[in-house]
Amino acid sequence: MTKHMKLLTFLGTNTYYSTTYVWQDQEKQTEYVAAALAEFFPVETIQVFLTAEARAKHWQAFQQAVPQAKDIDIPSGQSEDELWQIFEAVVNSVESDETIILDVTHSFRSIPLFVFLAGIYLQKARNVKIAGVYYGAYERNQERSPIFDLTPTLKFAEWLTATDKFLNTGSAKELGQLLSTVQQDFYRQGRQNQEPIAPKALRQFGDRIQAISDSIELVRPLKLMEETARLEKIPAQTLKTEVGMFAQPFALLLDRIQADYSQFALDNPRQADAQQALKKQFDLLCWYVDKSLSAQSILLSREWIVSALCVELERDYLQKSEREVIEHSLNQLVEWSKDKDHNPKPDELGSVITNLEGLSKLWSQLRDMRNDLAHTEMRQNSLSASDMTRFVREELLTRLRELFGDLN
Repeated sequence: MTKHMKLLTFLGTNTYYSTTYVWQDQEKQTEYVAAALAEFFPVETIQVFLTAEARAKHWQAFQQAVPQAKDIDIPSGQSEDELWQIFEAVVNSVESDETIILDVTHSFRSIPLFVFLAGIYLQKARNVKIAGVYYGAYERNQERSPIFDLTPTLKFAEWLTATDKFLNTGSAKELGQLLSTVQQDFYRQGRQNQEPIAPKALRQFGDRIQAISDSIELVRPLKLMEETARLEKIPAQTLKTEVGMFAQPFALLLDRIQADYSQFALDNPRQADAQQALKKQFDLLCWYVDKSLSAQSILLSREWIVSALCVELERDYLQKSEREVIEHSLNQLVEWSKDKDHNPKPDELGSVITNLEGLSKLWSQLRDMRNDLAHTEMRQNSLSASDMTRFVREELLTRLRELFGDLN
């Protein structure tokens, strides 16, 4: 490590005894872990959080051991309000983009938990880098006391955040990044020469679920089918073994992700049976609705109607010219529905759809919603977000099923 760092440490009211703290090949005899950490790491600033009681008992001796320390008063954490005051004090002691290490050895009651929460908050909100979280394991009857590295526990928070995003939105992008990072770090640290097994499938799986997430977010159903088919080709047992050894927080999610995404898998979707591909796209649309992804639902359903009519009329649904013919017929249908006496009825659509009035109304709504989304509300009479969300949640799938029962 070469970067200057800020050390955040705490003092309680216990009696601290001198011991030899050990970190890797370094040692220091002291009563205070912070004094050892300040020598073991390139610490430039030391912030000490202490209550009035801790100040009275330790501050004078601590100043002698760590002269460069700066004190910050905190309450004792006996109420929720005081706990949040401690959280605020920790957060306010750090500037954006700083690098810090945390010493939780002498913190007391629930303060270590709030220190971790504050650290996670600083990482996300202020781009603070946490270089380490350390605990000095003092034992009264032992001459030497090891310093434990608790930094990996911060990774659990990243797994938790990524898991929450997947469960709520279906996006596994962050989970994929974590898996890729696990494998990259393994080889960067040279562990392939020390461990009996080296990860080979984690990054591949991580890359695939990131690509799948991008396809879901950007409404690329054909690419999604390709990527999920590639995902299924990764050896399941190899993947489970590597997850168990190197990415245990991911183990409980592995089956869920594979089950969620495998329903969309289809090799070579552009050459596959059109009805099969269309069914996969409708499954994706249902998934969008279930995840409350309204914009994606509107965009895909508008295109799905065109595709479904192409398939019913035995046209190539991936040909732009064929799609334009169907779109023209649908727009003509809307005009016919408004004034049947003066506008021609699109007979081609009537040959495959019995409820032309229903199709006209749904197409008109989706056309307007799609245009409203594309123009980002830059119109005189834009649609409300709540109306579009309600439509997707309560009407969309029911009306599509009524019109295209055989294709979904």
